[in-house]
Amino acid sequence: MLNDMEISGQIKQLNQPHEGERKEWKNETRKMGEKMEALELNLRNEIEKKHELEELEMMRKELGDIGGAGHFFGNDKRIKYGGERDAMGEEELKKVLRLLAYWWDHNLEVAEAGWTIQFKTALKRNGGDGKYHYLWISNKEFKATAQEISDVTGEEANRRELQSKKDGTRQRIKYEMVAYKDVVRFNITFL
Repeated sequence: MLNDMEISGQIKQLNQPHEGERKEWKNETRKMGEKMEALELNLRNEIEKKHELEELEMMRKELGDIGGAGHFFGNDKRIKYGGERDAMGEEELKKVLRLLAYWWDHNLEVAEAGWTIQFKTALKRNGGDGKYHYLWISNKEFKATAQEISDVTGEEANRRELQSKKDGTRQRIKYEMVAYKDVVRFNITFL
């Protein structure tokens, strides 16, 4: 016959392997939960990107072959009075602001109506120094969200919030290329 001490010892021996299994199971459950959360977040991000791309494509179709959002010197009557357009609301202004998102991979300079914008690429194959992208805009201080993008896969990298600095008569942003993607995108906000 077993005494109380022997019974207690046998119970402890039986519980020890199960305790380890419980800890291992809890750890695996936690890891699986973390993986599920990461996958759900990734899926939400992919869905959001798809919606943004669909919206941009719709805006491109609305703008037509010429594109751009320039001045209008047409019939400014309201549509209900025989005009061609109505006043802009918040959604229409958001479209205009989204059109101020540029991406480039080659040098360019454009001057129009007293404004100039110049971009110098970092890409050596297109005349850059291999390290920095530069963006100059005249007349106005600005900030930009800059990001490198693969024009083949759409993969984004090196997102930075940058503030322009005075450079002669213009404002300049200097953006360091670190991921070596094909193009850089600037989402510009005038201050």
